[in-house]
Amino acid sequence: MIENSSSLVLIQVICVLCIAATVAWIIMVVPMKVAPSASSRFALANFSILVGMQLYIQRTDEPSYLHWLVADMFILIGFCLLRWGAQRLYHLTSSHRNDLMLLFITGGLMLLAKPQASSSAYLMIILSFSAATLFFMLAKDHYVALKANFTAFATYWLVIPIVAIGFMFFIRAFILMLYPEKVANYAAFNAKESIPILWTYIALILIVNILIIGNTINRLVVKIRTLANKDALTGLWNRNALQHKLNTEHQRWLRDKVSFSVMVIDLDRFKDINDNYGHVAGDEVLKAVAQQLSSATRKLDYLCRFGGEEFVLILPLTDEDNVLQVASKLQHKLAQIQLDWHGNTISIEASIGCVTMKEGVDAEALLGLADKAMYQAKNSGRNCVKSANLMRLQSDSI
Repeated sequence: MIENSSSLVLIQVICVLCIAATVAWIIMVVPMKVAPSASSRFALANFSILVGMQLYIQRTDEPSYLHWLVADMFILIGFCLLRWGAQRLYHLTSSHRNDLMLLFITGGLMLLAKPQASSSAYLMIILSFSAATLFFMLAKDHYVALKANFTAFATYWLVIPIVAIGFMFFIRAFILMLYPEKVANYAAFNAKESIPILWTYIALILIVNILIIGNTINRLVVKIRTLANKDALTGLWNRNALQHKLNTEHQRWLRDKVSFSVMVIDLDRFKDINDNYGHVAGDEVLKAVAQQLSSATRKLDYLCRFGGEEFVLILPLTDEDNVLQVASKLQHKLAQIQLDWHGNTISIEASIGCVTMKEGVDAEALLGLADKAMYQAKNSGRNCVKSANLMRLQSDSI
């Protein structure tokens, strides 16, 4: 039981923080619906730590599995839930099996000692090593997820606090191994000497929840930005994203003279598909085309739905000869689509115009030239490829 009044106040602060964090994450789940799957795990993590702390402060000199083993396991389960929530938030591979194995091993080692004050140093060493392992793994998960969206400097500063918490548990375990008589300073909550470690727990709860809330909001912002640049029907990049990518490639070409090409793909007689089979069928055709084009292009290529039945493909590191080969390949891939719609087979054909970057042409004009080449393909009987001759088209426009 808690006898020191200062320790009691700090314990109450810790409990209030856990309750507030639990409520905050529940609000994220229910009314706000912000990453509900991950947020629910974060809420359970804080609640589990709260339960563990409540059992922890009820310890006496009498042996009690409830107030020792169960309390420690609730705290470790809370740390596991923090990791599982982060994995759900960042869509990382689940570590449930490994983490549950760690809990099982920890529980087994704790059962080797009698759950009472005389064994507190041993039990705290086991708890500390397990907690350190979980926080190091949590830091690794954050690093893997954050490095894709942040600079190395920002990623390290977001991960370092989590690593520091892991080191805190690790160092505490070693201190207790070397000086088990200092258990009152580093493990017990019922003495004046425990006040510094209680302040450390308060900082731990605040830092972890602030970091995770910040990362959750950042993840939401990234998702909103991505959705703003995605076509809702096909999942491809939209017109807004296309313009940004086209400007980026054009700037790279101006700086490094790295060749790139642009291709405009327009489905032939798409209006007939909508008129004969309905707009739902037309939507299914667009999704099938998007999937087929995505599977036939490189990861570094940039495929967009420009509008209606028109698609635009930006091909970095692709010259005039290669872009014609790619266009022929895509035409062949689209011809393989045979969409079964209520017993009717819908075939796909496309007219394609392409152009390769040359001197004296800006990004917007380049897209216009590819569009002109596509209309030349339409006027030449459809289902063919035309390449814009920049020198000739420019001279014609003078």
